[in-house]
Amino acid sequence: MGSRKSCWTCKDRRIRCDGGFPKCQKCIGARRCCQGYGMRLSWPRDDDKRRVTSSSPLSALISRNQKTDFSFINTTWSDMELYHHQESFLDPIPRLSNLWKLPQLSASNMQLLNYFHDSAHLSLVTFDADLSQMRDVLLRMALENDTLSGYAAFYALLAFASFHHSGLNQQTMRLKISALHFLAASAKEETRTWTQAARQVAASMLLGTLDIMLPSASSGEWLWYTRGAMDIVQTTCLKYQWHESDIGRLLDWVYYHDTLSRFPLRHWQYKSLAREVSETKDFHFRVTTFSALTKYRPAQSSPNPTYAILNLLSEACNALIDPRDPASRSGEYRDSLDLLKRRIGNVHLRRDSSSLSPQETLGVEVWQTATQVYLARASQSPGEEPANLESLIDMAFEGPIRTCACPHFFPLFILACEAQSDDRRASILSLIGRTEDIPGLRSKVWLRHMIRSIWVHQDLHADGDLLVNYVGAMRAVINMNDTIPSFV
Repeated sequence: MGSRKSCWTCKDRRIRCDGGFPKCQKCIGARRCCQGYGMRLSWPRDDDKRRVTSSSPLSALISRNQKTDFSFINTTWSDMELYHHQESFLDPIPRLSNLWKLPQLSASNMQLLNYFHDSAHLSLVTFDADLSQMRDVLLRMALENDTLSGYAAFYALLAFASFHHSGLNQQTMRLKISALHFLAASAKEETRTWTQAARQVAASMLLGTLDIMLPSASSGEWLWYTRGAMDIVQTTCLKYQWHESDIGRLLDWVYYHDTLSRFPLRHWQYKSLAREVSETKDFHFRVTTFSALTKYRPAQSSPNPTYAILNLLSEACNALIDPRDPASRSGEYRDSLDLLKRRIGNVHLRRDSSSLSPQETLGVEVWQTATQVYLARASQSPGEEPANLESLIDMAFEGPIRTCACPHFFPLFILACEAQSDDRRASILSLIGRTEDIPGLRSKVWLRHMIRSIWVHQDLHADGDLLVNYVGAMRAVINMNDTIPSFV
């Protein structure tokens, strides 16, 4: 192809060009931008019949081959990038087919979901060591459903992730309010399936866990969220869906929080928070409604002994009577406590069990020892020293306390109450330090403060040669908080 004789500017102006290179003199003299002599693409006008292209319409092409496996969608490059980003971190989670049906899945929400999947779930306060399973359950419940309860779980999960990432800021409060709005709206629905009930429970527990993570221990709302979740479980068919793996893990989470709530409630000064329990002096007629984590049968070994221990702890919290109460000296009450102590001691921990790692087995031993110590101390009369308790405490401080890590507050607090020597207190502080090295766990600042208060209380009694009132000291330290603390 030969070179052009006219530049594109002169051609568009329909004047003769002098062909100057690289710019013609006509354009320079007229102070115009010379577009040069290179190739320039052009498209035919609608009325240009000489250059028009023709082809079969799209419908005709498709009709020739009805078995098409493609479709046309309106999308942008940013949409494709977002999809690739979402797909990369949600691959381990199955059954997320309805992800794009959620209209509120904005870029910021997507970022929070990513953060929950990667980091925030490590702060979920559960009893199981494998938090990834609980993470996947919550993500499925939040993303698979577009009902009111599904939105409640979705916004509660985002609020938890936002708080974990940035604290109690405006975004966290906005997401929390949205979760409460949908949770309240879903509670007014006339019919409620077990899947909807499960999502309501998940939303309540996520909001309660957010409250537990507050720097000041909590605002006390966690107790109401836990009770709300328990009420949903008891009043719906959800408790009969234990065979569902997701529901089973969710119920274990709820029952764990409900069981541990009974310990601070026993020592909290505002009794209006406690559930109504019969105060009949006759122990035989006392109402003991404890969480059925798993039915404890001494003749059979539980597949997970930790749940048997929690079940017995719940039973102990409901059975204990204030040592100052005359009913605590009845023979029937004492016999029931002795039976309960034997049941706790008979929970066998198999170190060769494939279901528990050596570190988890040591953690179970800490729970077992703490439950035995608490039952013995809380039921002792003033001036009475429980038999064989000191040897049990010595074994704990010489064994698991020196080597294990325990992320749960209840056993840490109970065993810290037994650390009256400098060596034992150093072991407790070392145990807390090892636990704080675990990534994602909540702060233990307020727990350290409560433990120091117990130690000060013990030292003051030791200086005055006074007997320590175990229940009184426990009540005094727990009630230092403005709101009821959680020991999960």
